[in-house]
Amino acid sequence: MGNLLHNAGVCLEYYRELIREGQLRVGDGEAARCLSPLFERSVAVGEEVSLAELYPRPSPHRVFNNSLELLRGGWPTPLLKISEGPGEAYAKLEWFNPFSASVKDRTVYYLLKSVEGDRIVEVSSGNVAVALAALGNVLGKRVKIYIPTAGRYVVPLLNYLGAEWQILDVSMTVEALEHLEKDIREGAVHPNQFGNDLNFVAHLKTAAEIDWQLAALGKKPDYIIAGIGTSGHASALGFYFGVRYGTKLVAVQPRDWIPGIRRVETGMKWIKLVEAEIVDISLEEALRGVREFAKRHGLLIGPSAGAVYSAYLKNSYRGVTVLVFPDSLFKYTPLLEQLSV
Repeated sequence: MGNLLHNAGVCLEYYRELIREGQLRVGDGEAARCLSPLFERSVAVGEEVSLAELYPRPSPHRVFNNSLELLRGGWPTPLLKISEGPGEAYAKLEWFNPFSASVKDRTVYYLLKSVEGDRIVEVSSGNVAVALAALGNVLGKRVKIYIPTAGRYVVPLLNYLGAEWQILDVSMTVEALEHLEKDIREGAVHPNQFGNDLNFVAHLKTAAEIDWQLAALGKKPDYIIAGIGTSGHASALGFYFGVRYGTKLVAVQPRDWIPGIRRVETGMKWIKLVEAEIVDISLEEALRGVREFAKRHGLLIGPSAGAVYSAYLKNSYRGVTVLVFPDSLFKYTPLLEQLSV
């Protein structure tokens, strides 16, 4: 089901109509092919699908029969009001996802559903590695991860999860892709977080979830602020809310280096599908944002979330702003000990 958007964004037209109108009559096989992975079921030609089907259905008693049900039934993750400017601001707390304690649980869940085979190989510097190892255990798949040197802090977690790993002398995950070729020749499957369009599609559902939460307050976002790594979640949120409400996407990239996000010029697929204001934040600013948020709200957000928060504090956003906080600080404590900032 990957590469849905390969033909000049064919599926985007169907997604756009669904988001704009709230429903869509499935007119042909191409539309059905595009919509089926979004709805996680077989969508038939002639059927009418509704945006409301993408909204979460939380368990009121918070009792779950298994860990996959914990992931899906645990949605929505919290939306926390953090207003500190002229407008209202809400933080989407994605560390409430159970496997990697990050937004990447959503991505990896969709990626693993899109591939067959019981051997998985991927490159990752952090949360995708942990999510793949954890969900691989649940789904009965053997996982091998190639890790850039900066991502070695996740190794103890991968060891406990029983995943195979190898640290490479490269600085970015995309530089490690060539190392997968031998594993693929030997039968491993590469879900490809950098090119599989389900990375983008997964977060259209995240956007619908945020929409559902804000609608309960009678709100709609004027701004979305999110970090960009693969660019899947930021671009999907920017696309969804841009179509639905004309919301502006503020995409945060590192001025130097920040775990979990990277610069646009390093190559990312989905950011090209949306209009975005690109904002540079340094590691020092990101960690200052972490400290500032902890002092004001008592929560330890991760470095990329600190970058998002720092970008928010730099500007006087009016209206309603949603900040995406991908994870918390806890898995980064070994890394923080090495930093001088």
